Amino acid sequence: MKKLTTRTLPLLVAAAALPACGGSAGDRHAALVDVAQAAARQSDRVSVEDLATWIIEGRQDFTLIDVRAADDFDKGHIGEAQNVTIARLLSEETLATLPTDRKIVVYSNGSENGAKAATLLRVAGLDAHVVTGGYNAWHARILNPDIPAEELDGESLQVSQQRAIACYFVGDRGAGSAERPEASFEPPVFELDEDIDDEPLPPMGAESC
Repeated sequence: MKKLTTRTLPLLVAAAALPACGGSAGDRHAALVDVAQAAARQSDRVSVEDLATWIIEGRQDFTLIDVRAADDFDKGHIGEAQNVTIARLLSEETLATLPTDRKIVVYSNGSENGAKAATLLRVAGLDAHVVTGGYNAWHARILNPDIPAEELDGESLQVSQQRAIACYFVGDRGAGSAERPEASFEPPVFELDEDIDDEPLPPMGAESC
């Protein structure tokens, strides 16, 4: 017997849920094929960097769902995410509130539970996507980007973008907030100074937004 993996488990969970989804056997088979193809193409995944960009741009073509426990959600979550645990995800009440005219983007702490939730929603007929790495990746790469010391002078475009995104979501890092959905995006501006060679670089971590 083949060993179950975290990649096959979401599909098995979805298959177990199929009888409750209604429709003919052919429809249910087509739904599973669609889910499997999306997983193979990785078209059902959203990186935390892409999600951050979507939020900053104010895109309205997706709904963000946090499937973690309420305690974890209260400690910190992404943007204006709704908290719906996996246990309640496919209830008639929940499904009735989820939009069918936009993407449903789901996340958990890591990738596994988020992938299960996205798979179940796709089988139910919704355009669901999973945030790769979940809130752990969001916390590490968006809220607290690990910028190498040699790039802290701000000359790297990628570093400038990382700082700008982190500043948008955490501000001056002293307010303790992980979300600023109403904030206006103002990327940092690096001005050249004629006497810059005569000035020492700021100590690591001294720069702010």
